[in-house]
Amino acid sequence: MTEDGLYGSNLASGFNTNTDVEMSSFKNSTVNSAGSDIGCFDARPTWGTLNSTWNNLYFVINYANDFLQSVQESPLWSEEIGKEGPTETQQMYGEVKTLRAMFYLDLIRTWGDVVFVTEPTESTDDFFSRGTTNRDKILEFLIDDLIAAEPMMKYAADLDYGVERASREFCQALIGQLALYRGGWALRADKDNPTNVGYMERGDNFEHYYQIAVTYFGQGYQRRQARFETEFLKTCWMNECNWKTANDDDVIFAVPMLKSISSRFAYNIGVTIAEGNHEYGSARNYVTFCGTYIFSFDKDDLRRDMTCAPYKYDKDLNQEYDMGIAGMGAAKWSKLYMQSPLGTSSGTNTGVNNVRMRFADVLLMYAEAVNELYGPREDAQEALKRVRRRAFASSLHAEKVDTYVASLTNEQDFFQAIMNERKWEFGGEGIRKYDLARWNKYGEVIYNLYNEMINWGLVANGTAVPGIEKVPERIYYKSVPDPEHAGRTVLDIVGIDEYGPEVGRPAGYEMKEYAITWRTLNQETQQYEPASEIYWSFRGFINKNNEQMVKPTDPLRYLCPYPSKVITDHRGLIQNYYGY
Repeated sequence: MTEDGLYGSNLASGFNTNTDVEMSSFKNSTVNSAGSDIGCFDARPTWGTLNSTWNNLYFVINYANDFLQSVQESPLWSEEIGKEGPTETQQMYGEVKTLRAMFYLDLIRTWGDVVFVTEPTESTDDFFSRGTTNRDKILEFLIDDLIAAEPMMKYAADLDYGVERASREFCQALIGQLALYRGGWALRADKDNPTNVGYMERGDNFEHYYQIAVTYFGQGYQRRQARFETEFLKTCWMNECNWKTANDDDVIFAVPMLKSISSRFAYNIGVTIAEGNHEYGSARNYVTFCGTYIFSFDKDDLRRDMTCAPYKYDKDLNQEYDMGIAGMGAAKWSKLYMQSPLGTSSGTNTGVNNVRMRFADVLLMYAEAVNELYGPREDAQEALKRVRRRAFASSLHAEKVDTYVASLTNEQDFFQAIMNERKWEFGGEGIRKYDLARWNKYGEVIYNLYNEMINWGLVANGTAVPGIEKVPERIYYKSVPDPEHAGRTVLDIVGIDEYGPEVGRPAGYEMKEYAITWRTLNQETQQYEPASEIYWSFRGFINKNNEQMVKPTDPLRYLCPYPSKVITDHRGLIQNYYGY
């Protein structure tokens, strides 16, 4: 689970597709053979990274199936199953079923319909003789399976490794999450025309599954009360970067990593740091944010500065400007948070855990499910309020929490608020792509983002666009002494809280053009047009060549192709759709 091919890297960030939160930039239509073009919805079956992740997921699934069969066949099981529990054996049984369900959910979210096996594979011939199973059937099985196992499990506070083991509250949350995927939307294959991108369809009987979600999210919501509201937002991520696992705050389950052995958090996921004469070692961030994202936050939202790092660090640990169409790191993870730095020789694999479920996620999914069935009921409002209370100073709660939530009087407005809240809460965590897909909002959001970025370039360069009064044309910054570290400097940035033509350059500040550069001169045509990163960063859906034909209701191809070797190994029982 901890290797780069799974939760150490690929399923942490490597498979990120572009959204209005996380975004990688692409300057042309040339496909990178190494597999980095997954962000622009233009994947290839030949990529080794897809094949390795597929194989690794089935490797751990087979381990899980082997354990579950062996424990059920053991004489110990007949003794343990009848005991009033949960006993340690009962916990391990439920724990492995929970992990297996998580593996299958990640397979489904990446590939759609997948091979489904629930018993140990005796041989490669056994496994390769199977085709794919409809994802709805897989999700239904997993939901029922975990509902049966959940009462056998222990809560994190009663486990020897706490939230680093799959606990009862994680099982409850995962049941709810599986139910949202079963009741939500998904890209379906056009079996009659494999070259077609496919179509978005919602799972049938979705109300039933949303009710399951309400039930199991509700159990966690009612039980987990301690510390969440009083714990300062930054503490959660400081703890993660210092290998501390609290059982009674935000984190519900984290894949446990090992220092110098696994995990790219704070190295490839976090804030960039140059190699230098310091004890932290370098960091080369690969997770960047969409250039509009930081400006979507309320300027008083404490999450903004804990999520978006419009800076990187030089060799002397001074901050340098780092923003753009797709730029800036994820401030939740940084080697500079580490009280016991790893040193320069072992800084690649940080051992920082991969957080897979947080209480904030449970609260917002609970609010979403309740709203879907009953509208913005009082308990849904309170769940949303709990997340926002932590995001704003207490002096602002009346306006930013109570008044804000009270204004959401219908299902549509409340759902839009949930969409926004998840956008602000989970930046850098790679959740947005999955949310947009199950809401059937992915195509609409990317269509709007593409045109919004084009319009920002127009407005910044003096062209009026209806509905857009001003954009961040320029950013101003200067280095000031770091109040926490003598001899180092941090950036004082002007142009994020306030921006537009009326915000002039303060004396002594350097200037960087921001949205102005989103429109550039084409040297061939001598005409100004959107920057190439806008034209091609979403190219598998909308780009320079097809922008007039794409509609916001068109399905977006967020699923990956089955690897070529998988198709060969399964002897014609598996084939690619979605135009791959």
